[in-house]
Amino acid sequence: MYDWKGDEKVLDVGCGRGLMLISAAKRLVTGTAVGVDIWDSRDQSGNHPENTLSNAQFEGVAERVEIQNSDARRLPFVNDTFDVVLSNKVFHNITNREERKKAVQEIARVLKPGGWLGIIDSFQYATALKDIGWDKVRASNRRFHMFPPVKWAMGIKPHANDFRSD
Repeated sequence: MYDWKGDEKVLDVGCGRGLMLISAAKRLVTGTAVGVDIWDSRDQSGNHPENTLSNAQFEGVAERVEIQNSDARRLPFVNDTFDVVLSNKVFHNITNREERKKAVQEIARVLKPGGWLGIIDSFQYATALKDIGWDKVRASNRRFHMFPPVKWAMGIKPHANDFRSD
């Protein structure tokens, strides 16, 4: 798992009403948690930016939370922006396999070298990370404690000189 320092810049991709976003913000002292979503209420009832901000206010972390309208496949951030990227049950909503791969590549792009990534979803993303050269990747088998059952993948983005040369 990740050892929080408190000064991280965190991205929650597909933050919805803010479960992971707010959880990350609670671990921050001087850092910032940024949530992005397309706010589709078919995915989650009450999925609206105002509800996310209201939840952050209720949990006492609103000053450490920012939200933006954005698609995981086209993140509006420069390369190497975030120390940590999280995503919980978002990618299965992208029905095309190549588009899901594009979203994983976008997340990798905005994560700083040495940064930590954690994805929970119905599909396994460890292979996609290994395909782009990551070798410090861990993954789970299907976990049935959530519905639908999920798998997790986590990894650390290599520094430029750490990439495998296959």
